[in-house]
Order: sequence, then C-alpha cells, then structure tokens
Amino acid sequence: MSNSKIKDTFILRSWKVWGGLCVLAALIVFKIVQFQTTKKEELINLVKDTQMKERVIDAQRGNIYAADGVSILATSTPEYRMVLDPSVAKPEVFKENITPLAEKLSAYFKDKSAAAYKEKILNARKAGLRYIVINNKRLTYKEKSYLESFPLYDIGSVKGGGFFEESERRFHPFNTLAERTIGNLDKKDKKKGATGLEAEFDAYLRGIDGKGFYERLPGGYMKPVDLESDIASVPGQDIVTTLDVNFQDIAESALRAQVEKTQAKYGSVVLMEIETGEVKAIANLTRHTDSNGRIFFSDDINYAVTRGGDPGSTFKLASMLAILEKSNLKPDDFAVECKGSIRHNNVSFTCSHSHGELTVQQVFEKSCNIGIYALMKRTFGFGKSDEFYNYLKKFRLDQQTNFQLKGEPAPLIKSSSSKTFSGTTIPWMSIGYETRITPIQMLTFYNAVANNGYWVQPLLVKEIRAGNVTIQNLKAKKASDSFASKRSIEYVQQMMRGVVQNGTAKNIHYGECTTAGKTGTAQKRVEGAYQRGTYYTSFIGYFPANKPRYTAIVVIDEPIGQNVYGGDVCAPVFKTIADKIYAYDMGMHRTLVLKSEADKAASQIALSKATDQAAIARKLNFVKRPTGDGWLKPTVVKRDSVAWKEEKVEELSHLIGMTLRDALPILENKNYIVRYSGFGRISEVRNEGKVVNLVLR
Repeated sequence: MSNSKIKDTFILRSWKVWGGLCVLAALIVFKIVQFQTTKKEELINLVKDTQMKERVIDAQRGNIYAADGVSILATSTPEYRMVLDPSVAKPEVFKENITPLAEKLSAYFKDKSAAAYKEKILNARKAGLRYIVINNKRLTYKEKSYLESFPLYDIGSVKGGGFFEESERRFHPFNTLAERTIGNLDKKDKKKGATGLEAEFDAYLRGIDGKGFYERLPGGYMKPVDLESDIASVPGQDIVTTLDVNFQDIAESALRAQVEKTQAKYGSVVLMEIETGEVKAIANLTRHTDSNGRIFFSDDINYAVTRGGDPGSTFKLASMLAILEKSNLKPDDFAVECKGSIRHNNVSFTCSHSHGELTVQQVFEKSCNIGIYALMKRTFGFGKSDEFYNYLKKFRLDQQTNFQLKGEPAPLIKSSSSKTFSGTTIPWMSIGYETRITPIQMLTFYNAVANNGYWVQPLLVKEIRAGNVTIQNLKAKKASDSFASKRSIEYVQQMMRGVVQNGTAKNIHYGECTTAGKTGTAQKRVEGAYQRGTYYTSFIGYFPANKPRYTAIVVIDEPIGQNVYGGDVCAPVFKTIADKIYAYDMGMHRTLVLKSEADKAASQIALSKATDQAAIARKLNFVKRPTGDGWLKPTVVKRDSVAWKEEKVEELSHLIGMTLRDALPILENKNYIVRYSGFGRISEVRNEGKVVNLVLR
C-alpha cells in the first residue's frame, strides 16, 4: 500500500474516533443537563434514602409528683453510652493517646484489660469503622463528666472522635415506694406507659415527639444532623398525685411487717382522706418464691383496685345500715339468742361462737352471723323481695368507683333476677358471701359512712401541670345527698366504735388515737367450695373516732398461723398506721391555748391579803395593782389584765389555796386550834369542832 493511501486511512479513522468522542461528549452533556433538570428531584431523593434517614426526636416524659407538688415519684433522667469514631484523630494524635486511653478504660470499667481495649480500637481504625461502642454500661451525667477527661475525649469529638450517646431512663427517687401504683414503661416501647399511673395518664406524660434527620456513616452509625427543617419535640405534662410520701411509707412498712410475719399470699392497704376522697397511700405486696426457694414480697399487682371477692364480715355494715333504715330498731334493742348454729334450707348456717343473748349493737360488735341472719329475716325476709338489694344500690355498692387506675371490675351484688339467686342468697350475702367487691369499693362505702352518708369518689391524681402552670385541676365526684338517715348513720358509727371498744377489734383499743371500724374474715373458695382454715382477712375503719379524718382498709389474704382472723391480723396493721399518722398529722390534735401571764396569776394566787396581792402584782409588772388592807381574790379581765375582788373570809373553804402564813391569823382570830401536815398551799380543810386540820400540798 502506498504512503498516500495509508495516510488517508489514518485520517479517516481519526475522524471516526473524533466523531465518536464528540457523540459521547454530547451524551454526557445531555445526561448532565437531564440530571440537573428533570432527574434532579429523583436523584436527591435517592441520595436522601441511602445517606439520610428521618429520625424521631424523643419528647421528654413528664414527671409524677406526690401530693405536695414537690416530691418527685417518677422522672426521666438522661443516661449516656461511651462511643468513639476511631478514624477522626490524626495519626500522631491517635498514636499518642491510644495507650493511655486503653489503660484508663480498663481501670474504670474493670471488664477488660488495657491490651484488649487497645486492640479493639486499633482494629476498628484499620477497618475504617467510624463508630464503635466502647462500653455498653449506661452512664450517669456525673460519670459522663468524668469520662470526658479521658484521652481523645478531652480534645473534643471533632479532633479526637470521642462522644457520648444520650438516652432517657425512667427513675423513681423513692425506689420501690408505691411502685405498682406509679407503674412502669413498656419493656419494648420504652416511651409508652405499661402499668399504673404511667399507663393511665400516658397521653399527658408522653408529650409529642419531634422529627429530624440522621446521616448514615460507614459501619452503620447514624449521626444526628441539625437542619432547619427539624421539628422540635414537645415535653410531656406533669401529674400531681394525692399520695403523701410519709403516709405511703408508714402504710407499706406496717403492711410488710405483718405480711412477712404471717407469710400471707398477699396484702393490701388503702388510706383515704374522708372529706376530699384523696388517696393518701396505696400499698400492695405479693409473696413470691425464687429459684432457690427463698420467699420475697414485691409490689407488682394492684389488689386494692383489681381483685374482687367475698368481703366477709365487713359487708355487715351495709346489712346493718339497711336494717336500721327499714326498721325502727335501736342499738339497745334485743336482737337474738345466738346458739352458734341454725339450719337454713337444710344448710348449716354457723357463727364463730355461741354468743347467747345479744342486742342489735352487740350483734355488730361481736360480728354474730346468727344475729345478722335473725335481723335480716325479721326486716326483709328471705324470699325474692328486692328491698335489701335496693338499699345496697342506694349505698352505691353495685357501682364501680371509676378510680383513676385501670382494671377495676364491676361489683357483683345479686338481685332476684340474677341467674344464681337462690333461697340462700340473702342470708349468705348479708354476711359477705355470694358477692364480688374490691377493697377500693368497700373502702369507698365505709368512707361515706364516716362522712355522715355522703359518698365521695376516691381520687389519686389531682392536677395536670405544664412546667409551673396548672393546666387542669381534678376533683373527686361527691354526692349532694346522704344515702341514709342521720339516725341510722349515727347508730352504725356508734356500733363501729363499739367493735373497737368491746368487740372483735378490742385488741386495738388503746392509745391517744381513737379508732372505729369492722373486722372481716371470709373463707376462701377453693375449686368452687368454701375452705375452712383458708381465709381472706380484712379490717376497714376510720380515725380519729370522735372526729374522723381518714378511712383505711387493710387486707391480708391467706395468712398462716394460729390466730388468722381479721381482728388478729389486719386490725393491728390499721392501728399502727392510725397511730403513726395521728402522731405525724398535727391537724388532728387538739389546739392548746397557752395561758397568758394574767391567766397563770389568777389561777395560782389564792384569796390573800391586799398587801400580799400588791407585792405579787408589782413582781409580775402588772400595770394595775390592788390597794387597801382587805382580803382579795384576783380574776382575769379580757385575758390579759387582772382585777381584784374583795371577799369576806367567813367559810373555811376560802382557805383552800392559801399559804399557811395567811391562814393562821384568820383561824387564830376565830379562836381555832390549828394543826397542819405537808408543805405548800392548803389543799384540804378538816373542821373538827374547835380544831382545824390543814393538809398542805
């Protein structure tokens, strides 16, 4: 081939290559323009999907406060996890700090050697990882502050790569106090309330989560990115409960001591302020056995609210109130001669003792089943009459209290239309069987009786707050009318005092704080049949008895021991709680008025000579002072001043309170012979003719 042909072929091929490159360049430019225009939004979204993820900015959960609005029962506290981006530090900085960092980590956490920590960090740096967790331990703010002084962490995250991931932990400052009532968060969704107040008021406490973005880094770590488009979270609101931390501690301690002593299945206490319905304490304890056979008790089930059953003899208050409302009976009227057992519909109806002849008052005090039976038969009969049931409805024993905790079942009170109503229903129901009532429901009834028949709803949360601003005040619902006559209420209040003074709870009739109430001991139903020896015991009452301030119920289920009745097991717990609260709450004590100086002077200075009275007045800096030479007696005028009244000493009784020095001239002027014994002032005068014997104290 000639040189000219070779040249032409080369030029042709060059133009082809040049043309191809031009076409390729044109395609590239076209694609760039396309990406910048029509494909722009699609590509941006693709990048966002792969490199950026929307994140949830958790809202801070609200606090749960005690009744004083200051003591925190539950709060959210920050906790931290130690993290490192090993790729950030420059080689010379990393080399200088890695060994001292590993040594400090090993010394602090004590879970790995310094060599192991160093190897972990070096391997992560070599692998190009940008995120490793140094230690999974959850750290407090104080611990975090200390760890920030460690190598690499002390120069900041930008230069050293060390930082701390923050999360929240629900914290109970009073540890297990009212644990079940306060409640816990869901184990999976740690932002959602699972039990107790945390669940019931979750909508208030949770707050509103915000939105933001994370940047995906190598190793799967999602780094927060602050953007203007972030939506800030809204903190949850706070709730203020009615619980008094001191009363709660008193109730829990008293209950625990008795439950552990009797090795009971469970125990429960509720303390309620009569007038307001505020629940000041609520405690529950369940017996458990661990894998080593050791017994322990924990507050994990709210028996007071959720566990309904036969209340036993505490129900007799409702029966007696209904009897008194229907009849004209009085407490001193004869009721029955109890022989310990009778037959009803060919079924044995028994009493704990053969009580003999009893009045209406004594039937209640002794908790006599036969007595209640006789009074019910006389007043209502045992047919299908619903008169008794209608009284129980009037007392609201057929209704839920709508307490502010979940799980309260409806009470079971039978009427003639009930499927299981029979000829034995009314007599057995009148002594607390064939029913289902929870402790909080029985307590609410007793509280109304203590409140002179005015029903008050039990209240556990009284206020919703946003910071220091009250958003909502919650009040207990109250009945406007008494559910029984004043006469009947006063009679049953008298009977409840009698239970403590003379009846089944006389073992707690002592001390300054007077109490009133009713014991209860119900046989437990086992496999459909009532089992003798297995009891549900209780005591419900109020204190102080003369001026009620609080009601309380104590329940102890299946206690073990010799004396396992309500009076033996539950009444002492009630008394312990009452005494300690009475000592603590000064509002229940009598107001003592201090005597003024004038009161003291008038009460201690007896009839005496005016000259002596003047000397005393001068010594006590009284503005007014007596004059003359007669016999004077000081009296108080308007509490803070003294006036003197002249009296003639004619009767020997005037001598009482005088000193011997003043009395001797008087008696000798009347020609008496004086004999005396003791020291102090004259406290007793004995006239034996011309001889007067004076006793000084």
